[in-house]
Amino acid sequence: MKYIILVLALYLSTSATAQTIRVQIDSSIKKPLSGKLYLFTQSDTSKRVPNNPDPSQPMFAWNISNLEKEITLTFDKADSRLLPDGLKNLKPGYYKVAGVIDTDFEERGTFNPGNVYARKEVLLHVNEKGEGQTSILFESVVTARKFRETDQQKEVVLKSKLLSLFRKKDIFIKAGVRLPSSYTTDSNRHYPVVFVIPGWGGTHYDLGNNMTLQRYGMTQGKEKIYVYLNPETQSPFGLHAFVDSRVNGSWGKALVEELIPHLEEKYRVVKDASQRFVMGQSTGGYASLWLQLNYPEAFGGCWAVSPDPVDFSSYIGIDLYAKNANVFFDQQGKAIGTFFMDGKPLMTTQQMSDLENFLGDGEQLQAFEAEFGVPDKNGRPRILHNRVTGKVDASVLKTWEPYDLGLFMKKNGQKLESKLKNKVHVYAGDKDNFMLHEAVIAFGKKAAGTSAVAELIPGADHWSIWSPAFTLRVQKEIDEKIR
Repeated sequence: MKYIILVLALYLSTSATAQTIRVQIDSSIKKPLSGKLYLFTQSDTSKRVPNNPDPSQPMFAWNISNLEKEITLTFDKADSRLLPDGLKNLKPGYYKVAGVIDTDFEERGTFNPGNVYARKEVLLHVNEKGEGQTSILFESVVTARKFRETDQQKEVVLKSKLLSLFRKKDIFIKAGVRLPSSYTTDSNRHYPVVFVIPGWGGTHYDLGNNMTLQRYGMTQGKEKIYVYLNPETQSPFGLHAFVDSRVNGSWGKALVEELIPHLEEKYRVVKDASQRFVMGQSTGGYASLWLQLNYPEAFGGCWAVSPDPVDFSSYIGIDLYAKNANVFFDQQGKAIGTFFMDGKPLMTTQQMSDLENFLGDGEQLQAFEAEFGVPDKNGRPRILHNRVTGKVDASVLKTWEPYDLGLFMKKNGQKLESKLKNKVHVYAGDKDNFMLHEAVIAFGKKAAGTSAVAELIPGADHWSIWSPAFTLRVQKEIDEKIR
């Protein structure tokens, strides 16, 4: 592996235009770098610079193109910045500084293979005059993760013809397969299969983690084959989540028509849709419900847990259908909070939107726009809310309606009951950190008169819902359907 060495020298003075960063690349590096250079800071020097950007800490970003040797950048002309409390410059004091150069826009996030980062944090002192300087060494390249295969755990990488045609490039479906302990000793036995779709940050590489096995009960109940899906492979606008999207492509159709037949050919999976189940958490919770409703005969049941908004009358606690709907402010003009802990919001939706706008493509709000909406003339998802005012674009919201699962059930629930009977299970904690339980309540009301279950778990939040008792309950509900 080659190491890319960049030296960032920060010069701060009382003049905003004199705040500069000199970037140098080691002469041994032959490949020019193009992408986005981020600098993150931490004002509490007893702590590390956060792995995930902290909106309470100043951060800066510059777009770079074909960077080979050296370039000087200025703070006041950063292409994007995020400073708390309306600050224009760093306050006097000490800061830890870390950074990363994102050269891969095919995948969400900054720590993707080939990207460059500073392994060692450095200290920056800004004096009372606003002066200061430091250097930071970018010496590490993010390497590709490796899937740990064992006799019981296998990786599947399947080129999708459907998605490759849509994206006009090779697109691969990735998943981890966990085989039951008897798989190698009983060669004549075929097994039911459970597809698991994780939430934000989860990929098929996590299949080997004990927490993953425990959360989804993979060692409990009747033996099953588990397929742990990767919901964000080659998805620049956020998690595709195996939902058929007009922006991301038909990932749900690819799952049903390409991946399932491939798995049935490669492994001893029962070739009976009634013995095929789908479950998921958060974004994966929405996806599992969407798949069951839109492919009612392809699965024998779904378990959607802490799902992303399943009813847009409560989109992270916001009624998108309200008159003059706004993502930042309620009807009284009060800032809307999100990410609740102990009943108190850790940030506002505007702060969340500002942070995501700083980071660029692939964050949560844009992921919704790509998952539910339509592309613009450049193939990018049309924007739902104005990034400055928070105002909802009613014309964009209209295009989202097919993905409002509450509306779907209101229109189609009775007609599809024969195909969906006792298959739909939707659960959320009544203290969900993103107010997603409100959408589950709304979904349940619109699904009234069908066999769909929409239930709140008392005292549980977005993650703690996965108690041992709840996991056991889900396993029993699946086992009851296994013949």
